[in-house]
Amino acid sequence: MIRLAPRDDRYPVRLRRLGRPPDPLWIWGELPPDGAPTVGIVGTRRLTDYGRRIAREISMALSRAGATVVSGLAHGVDSVAHTAALEAGGRTIAVLGEGIAHFADHGAVRRRQLAQRIRKQGALVSEYDLDLRGTEWTFPRRNLTLAALSDALVVVEAPEGSGALLTADHATRLRHPLFIVPGPLDGVTWAGSNRWIAEGRGKFLSSAQQVADALSLGPIPPVGQRSDNALTERLMALLAAEPVDMDRIAATLGIRPVEATTLVAEHVIAGRLSPTPDGRFARVA
Repeated sequence: MIRLAPRDDRYPVRLRRLGRPPDPLWIWGELPPDGAPTVGIVGTRRLTDYGRRIAREISMALSRAGATVVSGLAHGVDSVAHTAALEAGGRTIAVLGEGIAHFADHGAVRRRQLAQRIRKQGALVSEYDLDLRGTEWTFPRRNLTLAALSDALVVVEAPEGSGALLTADHATRLRHPLFIVPGPLDGVTWAGSNRWIAEGRGKFLSSAQQVADALSLGPIPPVGQRSDNALTERLMALLAAEPVDMDRIAATLGIRPVEATTLVAEHVIAGRLSPTPDGRFARVA
C-alpha cells in the first residue's frame, strides 16, 4: 500500500487535473498507466435482475476491449461491475468512501473477499486516512474522485437521489462522456436514470459499442452470445411486428423469466434490441 501526494510522479494525472486533487491518495494494488482507457460503471444497491445482467455484460464487454472498469465497491451495481471485469480477465479500480484499512477490517465479508481479488488485478483507492469510517460527507467526495478517474461513465440503474447520479453530475461537469441505461417507466430504481435521459443529461445507452467508440477502443464482439440460434431466431420473430414485454417473451419462448432476462440483455448489449420507455423491448432497425 502506498501514500501519494499530487506532486508525486506516480500520482494519477486524471486526479491532478482537479481543482483540489485528493491529498493524500492511498493506493492498494496497481493503477493502470495514465494513458490506459477507463470507464466508470455505477448504479443502485437495490438493482433488478435486468440491471444486474446489463451491468455484468457491459463490464465484461468493455474489459475484454481493453478498458479498466472503475466503480465504488458498494453492494449492487458496483460489485457486479467489478466482479465481471475480473471474470473477463480485465483490470478494475475500486474507489472507497472510507479508509482502506477500515474497509479491510469492517467491510461486508463478500466485498472484502472481492477487494482481495481487485488488488491483484487492479487497485483499491481512497483519499481518506486508513482507519477512517465512511460517513455522509465522505461518499460525495468519493464520487468526484470516481468520476475523475473514469474517461467515460455508465449509469446502469439509478433511483432519484442516488449517489450514482451525483457521480454522473461530476462526470458532466468534468465533460466526460455520460451514458445511461434506460429502464421501465414504473421502475422506482430506474426513475432517476429515466429522468436524466428525458432531460438530455446523458446519452441513451443501447449497446456497449457506444462506450467503446467514445473511448476509441474499436469494434468489440458481442459478450456471452448464446449458441442456441433457434431461440434467438424465435425471439427476433416475436419482436418483428412490435415491442414486447419480458413476461410475454418468456411465455412465448417457453423459458424461465431469468433465462429471458439473460437472453434479452445479451442482445441489448450487442445492439440488436433496445428497451422502450414503457419497459418493453424492440428490434433495432
